[in-house]
Amino acid sequence: MHHARHALIVPLALAAAATLPLHAQAQDDLRQFAIPAGPLSGALNRFGREAGIMLSFSTQATQGLQSPGVSGVHTAASGLAALLKGTGLAATRQASGAYVVAAAAPDDSAVALPMVQVTAQAQGATTENTGSYTGRATTIGKMEQSLRETPQSVSVITRQFMDDRNMVSLDEVMAQATGATRSQRNFGSHTFTVRGFAMNAYLKDGVPGSEYDDTSTMPTDMAIYDRVEILRGAAGLIVGAGDPSGVVNLVRKRPRAEAHADLNLSAASWSNYRAEIDAGKPLNEAGTLRGRVVAAYQDKHTFQDVTHAREGLLYGVLEADLGRDTTLTLGGRRQENKIHGYTVFGLPRYSDGNALDVARSTSLAQDWNLHDVNGSNLFAELEHRFGGGWKARAAANYNKGAFSQQVAITRGMVDPLTLGGPLLYSLYFRDIEVESKGVDASLTGSVQALGGTHEVMAGFNWSKQYQRTRDTSVDSALPVNIFNVNHQAVARPARPDWGVDAWSNDQRYGVYASARLELARPLHLLLGGRVSWMDYQETDAIGGGKLADNRENHQFTPYAGLIYDLNPQWSLYASYADTFQVQSGYRSANGAPLKPAIGANYEAGLKGELYEGRLNLSAAVFQIRKDDLAVLDEQSLGMCPTSLASTDCYRNGSTLRSKGVELEASGEVAPGWQLMAGYTFVTSRDDAGASISSETPHHLFKASTSYRLSGAWQPLTVGAGVQAQSHYAFPAPDDGSVTMGEGGRAVWDLNGSYRINSKWTAQLNVNNLFDKRYYSMLGSLRRGNYFGEPRSVGLMLRAAL
Repeated sequence: MHHARHALIVPLALAAAATLPLHAQAQDDLRQFAIPAGPLSGALNRFGREAGIMLSFSTQATQGLQSPGVSGVHTAASGLAALLKGTGLAATRQASGAYVVAAAAPDDSAVALPMVQVTAQAQGATTENTGSYTGRATTIGKMEQSLRETPQSVSVITRQFMDDRNMVSLDEVMAQATGATRSQRNFGSHTFTVRGFAMNAYLKDGVPGSEYDDTSTMPTDMAIYDRVEILRGAAGLIVGAGDPSGVVNLVRKRPRAEAHADLNLSAASWSNYRAEIDAGKPLNEAGTLRGRVVAAYQDKHTFQDVTHAREGLLYGVLEADLGRDTTLTLGGRRQENKIHGYTVFGLPRYSDGNALDVARSTSLAQDWNLHDVNGSNLFAELEHRFGGGWKARAAANYNKGAFSQQVAITRGMVDPLTLGGPLLYSLYFRDIEVESKGVDASLTGSVQALGGTHEVMAGFNWSKQYQRTRDTSVDSALPVNIFNVNHQAVARPARPDWGVDAWSNDQRYGVYASARLELARPLHLLLGGRVSWMDYQETDAIGGGKLADNRENHQFTPYAGLIYDLNPQWSLYASYADTFQVQSGYRSANGAPLKPAIGANYEAGLKGELYEGRLNLSAAVFQIRKDDLAVLDEQSLGMCPTSLASTDCYRNGSTLRSKGVELEASGEVAPGWQLMAGYTFVTSRDDAGASISSETPHHLFKASTSYRLSGAWQPLTVGAGVQAQSHYAFPAPDDGSVTMGEGGRAVWDLNGSYRINSKWTAQLNVNNLFDKRYYSMLGSLRRGNYFGEPRSVGLMLRAAL
C-alpha cells in the first residue's frame, strides 16, 4: 500500500509543482468582497475562504462581537481592516503570509492572545475537530448556508457526535437522526422513513450516483466521513425524482493542513472488535499538496446466533492547490463485507398477532448462509474561486459494487396452540452487480443590486446506474422449530441455473438554479427550480423481453422560501418544495402513460442561531401531499396489454397525506455541554384513512448529550442518550383481520471518556442500559420482525499520535 500511494502522489506533485504559489502571494491582490454585517467569527471565516488566506484568532477575543461587514474591492489587509472596524481588534500579517487577529494596543499594534488557528480550508461546514454537536453550515443545497439560513428542516450529524456514540455505519447514524424510523423490506434490504415516506436519496459530497442500498445490503462505513447532512421534506431542487421524505448528503473527510495520525481501537459485546487509523500530512513544503489515508477493519459476532461478520475499508484522498484559487481533489475507497449466518426475513409472529416469546438471540439462519458484498468508489472534484464570493465546482463519482447471497429462507406464522407453522421453504441464491456514476457542476456567487446582497446558484447534474440481478432457488418444505432452531438442518445445495437474469439502466439528469434575494436587511426570498429528465429500462436477459420502460421528460420541480430575521439570532421562515415519482410504466384506458405523482412539502417555522452559531434551535410545522398516484381503473381491467407494469389500465387518482411538528436543538447549551435532540409528531393517511407508514409512531423523541467536567475532573466527559417513541399498531399485511404492533418504549444509552494524557483517551459506551426488550422493526405475521439490540458494552482507546 505504501508504494501504491506514492505512485499516485509523485506524478500529481510533479505536474502541479510549477504552478503552486504560496498563500502569501495572495496578500496584495485586489478582490471583490460582499460580506454582510454579522457575528465577527463567522465574518472572519468567510473572509479567509474568499481571500484565500490563513487567519488565526482567539474565539474568546471574538465572542459577542459584531462585524460591520466589508463591501467592494480590497486587498487582504484593507479588507480585514474594514471587517474589524469598531471591534477593538486588529490584523497583523506574519512572515508566512498568514494574519493574526488580536486586541489592538493604543498604538494599533496587536497584543498577543492565546491563538486558535482558523484556515480557509478547515472552516465553514467542516465539523471535524470542532468538538461540536452542530454544524456551522451545510452544503446540501450547493450554496454554503447556516442552518438558520435554510428554510427547511435540516440536521447535521457531526464527526464529534458520531465518535461519542461510536456510530460506525450509516444505518446507525440514520437511527439517531431526528424523525427517522427503520422499516422492513425484502431480502434484508431495510430502509428508513421520514415523515411517513421512504428515504431513498443519498448523495456523496452533493453528487448523485451513489451505491445500491446505502443503509442495508451494501452498508456504508462512516470512518471516511466528516458529517452527514439530512434535509427533511421534499428535495426536488437537489434530486428531482423521489419521495417527499428528504435527501441525505454524506460529506467525505478531506486532507488537513497539519500532519496527524489518529488511531481508534475498540472491543465490545459479542466479540465485536474494530481498528481504525486515519493519517495525513502536507506533502510539500508549501502545504499546497496534501494527502490523507483512512483504513478500518472490523471482526464481529452479533447478539443473534450464528451470525459472524468481517469488514475491511481503505480510503485515500489527495488535494492539490493548482494555483491560488483552484483546488483539485482525487480520491478512492474500497470496502468489503462478508457476513456468515446471514438472515433476510427476521422472525415471524404468532398467528393472533402477538410477538414470539423466544430469546432475542434466536436466528432462523442456516450456518452456511452468506452475504458477501464489496464496493469500490472513485471521485474527483475541481473547484475554482473567482473572488467576491464566486465559485465554480465540478465533481464526479464512480461506484462499482456487487453482492452475493446464499440463504435458507424460513417463514410462516406460528400457531399459539401447536407452536408449529414456520417452514424452511426455499434455499435461495441471489447475485447483484451495480455500477453507477454521477457528475455535478455548479456556479455560486453573490451580487449587489437594489441596495442588497443576493446569492445565486446554477448547475447541472447527471447520474446513471446499471444493475444486473440474478436469482434462483431450490424448493423446500422442512418444518422449523422456532423455539429450538437447528442451524444445520439442511446442507448447502449446489446452485441451480439462474431463473431470473434482469438488466436495468436508470439514467437521470437535470438543470437547476436558485437565488437568495435580500429584499430588505431582515427579509430574504429564496426562489429556485429544477428541470429533470429520467429514463429507466429493465430487460429480461433470459427471455429477451422488456420488463420496464419508465420515462419522464422536462419535469419541473419548483422551490420557494421566505426568511424574516427577527434579530441577528432568530428567524421566521416558510417554504414550499416538491418532487415527482415516475409512473409512465402504467397506461390509462386511452393508452397514454400516466403522468407523474407529485409530492409537495409545505413548511413553516422558527430557527435560532445562538452563541455565534454554537447552538442551533428549530421548530417547524409541515404538511405533505403526494397527489395523482396510480390507482386501478376498475372499468378497464385487462384492457391495457401493451403496458409493462400491468395488463390492467390505471388512472391518476390517489393521494397520500402527512403532517406534523418537529423540534430540534443541536450544539453547545453551556460551556462544555453538547446536545443533539429532536422531537417529531407525525400523522399520515391514505384515501381510505389508513396510515401510509404503519410502522411510524405518532411521537418520536431522540436525544444525546455530553458534558465535559471542569476543574480537577476536566479530563472526564460524561454523556447519555435516549430514543423514545409511542406505541403503534396496524392490520397484519398477510391477515387484515389480525392486528400487530409494538408498545411505546424508551431505550437509554450511556457514554463517557477520560483523557489519559495529551495523546490517549479511553471511552466507554453502554447501549440499551436497562436491557429493554423490544422490536426495532415489524413486518408481517409470517416474517420481517427484528428484535432491537440487547444491552451491550463497548470500550475504545483513541490516540492522536
